[in-house]
Amino acid sequence: MFRHLLKLMWNKRRANSMIFLEILLAFVVLFGVFAFVFYNMDRYRSPLGFNYEQTIGIRMDFDDELDSLAVIELQNRIHREMIAMPNVEAASFIGPVNPFGGNTWQTGTEVNGQQIRTQMLFADYRFGETAEVTMTDGHWFTEDDMKGKYIPTVVNAEFKRRYFPDVESIVDSVFDINGEHIVVGVTGDFKYKSNFAENFPLTFYPQMERLGEGDPYEMMVVRLRPNTMAETEEDIFNLLVDNTKNTEVVIWSMAKDRNKANRPVMIPMVILLVISGFLLINIALGLFGVLFTQINRRRAEIGLRKAMGATSGQVTLQFVLEILIVTVMALLLGAFFAVQVPLLELTPIPGKFFYYGILAAVTIIAVIVLLCSFLPSRQAAGMHPANVLHEE
Repeated sequence: MFRHLLKLMWNKRRANSMIFLEILLAFVVLFGVFAFVFYNMDRYRSPLGFNYEQTIGIRMDFDDELDSLAVIELQNRIHREMIAMPNVEAASFIGPVNPFGGNTWQTGTEVNGQQIRTQMLFADYRFGETAEVTMTDGHWFTEDDMKGKYIPTVVNAEFKRRYFPDVESIVDSVFDINGEHIVVGVTGDFKYKSNFAENFPLTFYPQMERLGEGDPYEMMVVRLRPNTMAETEEDIFNLLVDNTKNTEVVIWSMAKDRNKANRPVMIPMVILLVISGFLLINIALGLFGVLFTQINRRRAEIGLRKAMGATSGQVTLQFVLEILIVTVMALLLGAFFAVQVPLLELTPIPGKFFYYGILAAVTIIAVIVLLCSFLPSRQAAGMHPANVLHEE
């Protein structure tokens, strides 16, 4: 039977070649789309590592003539007055890199012969409490830590996982990363760019280094009580204007900033999925059209087969198998080229997501082909041989 099917397919090679190319193109597109979607959804599912809900970000401008002691005194006064507000639960000052702000600082160095690259985030000793950061080892740096021999830092779990996987704890280790620092704590996973950001090694630095460079922390993260953001913003604005003597105060919602930060990945994903949906609809319509055309042209063949004793199931199976053979050939060719992407490491995306993409594309196309081929095949099987032969 298989040999007979191949002969029939060869006789209809023009129509089958169009189906072959259509399925091959669909596989390539779906493979790429699903690999991209699976990769980014895997990133999305990994935790941010801090609380952004009911939290606002603030940017202000201090007088450039203030020295370090005056800056610290002003920051402490602002913090005291802000915490005294009934709707404020916690507040902290941060440096030039703010969560979901889109900016990135990185530094690199060599530690014990190993090249280390880490992102940098600047925050005061209150940030751990304000952002509700989960610590997996050690603690967030405190005021007492600032009095030690080395400047304290906190690193995220990816830092330890990537560079010191075999060490039980790196707390109290001294590293020369942008200067000599002692690690006092390790957070869990921490991503501050967006939900789709890579879980990259990250190091937190206290304000004392930025003060030495004349760049004090002029941004804040403030966590509010639930549903009090709108009524509290004006009071916070007035407080900051009174203390800084400057009206250049900007307040924003971190939850809204997170949505903005996610859009560069979320929007392309939605567009690609919509395009893939239209592509699958076109495949389904194309298969219906080709099969109905073939059935009308092969009515005599169908009638003769049924007159010779072929059952409706056998006729249905013939048409379904013809389409499935073309589909399998197209999918095998597409899968052959698709697996070269992870095998040759052509992109930085981990290979497993390409294999997931191959599996998803094959499954969806196979299901659509089966569904679209069954209905016309059943229609062909329902033809009465006497009626068909009489027409011919």
